[in-house]
Amino acid sequence: MSRNFEFVLFDMIGTTIKDSYNGESLILDCFYNSFCSNGFQISYEQINQQRGRSKKEAIKNILIGSDHKIDLIDKIYLDFMGSLNKSLDCFTEMNGASVIFELLKEKGIKIGLGSGLPLDFMYGIIKQVNWQIDSFDYIGSSEELGKGRPNPIMILDLMVKFKIADKTKVLKIGDTIVDIQEGKNAGVITAGVLTGSQKREELEKFQPDYIFSDISEIKTLI
Repeated sequence: MSRNFEFVLFDMIGTTIKDSYNGESLILDCFYNSFCSNGFQISYEQINQQRGRSKKEAIKNILIGSDHKIDLIDKIYLDFMGSLNKSLDCFTEMNGASVIFELLKEKGIKIGLGSGLPLDFMYGIIKQVNWQIDSFDYIGSSEELGKGRPNPIMILDLMVKFKIADKTKVLKIGDTIVDIQEGKNAGVITAGVLTGSQKREELEKFQPDYIFSDISEIKTLI
């Protein structure tokens, strides 16, 4: 069924950007290693449950959930970002992402990227995969805006900037539970994709409007 969208906000890692190197998740590995280097043993499942959140919030949640003190949040975060920056050249475009971006633009639909990563790192990824920053109508970082997902601050921000009053004209698409919650909290249309680390049954619990194998299936809505 065709939808008359005005704006599509894409998540980055796991949605439009491949989060894998030799079959392993770069984000999960960097998180795991940053905790280990600070003396904490955690599981990949603990990390995966925090996917999509701002990174400092994710670290805090893991420490609290493991009954650890939170005084090392900043140190773990710096180690995580240091490890992630060293891995920057491992990030690649999700298959067909550029084609979908161009298709939406041809249809007159604005596009944006939203992430829980710092804005400067988002720009680094965009450069790494040879996208052009000015190709996107909006690039948002929940860390920069001061409220992590599932708070809908990025969606509300872009709706104000582009004077979009009708929430059914906005589609939020991402690979995590918090992407769906973010969209639901903003009252917009939501789509989950199965290219990240969270499975269909996990996403289905939060009742997105759509679940796609990958972002190429957006074509069925336009």
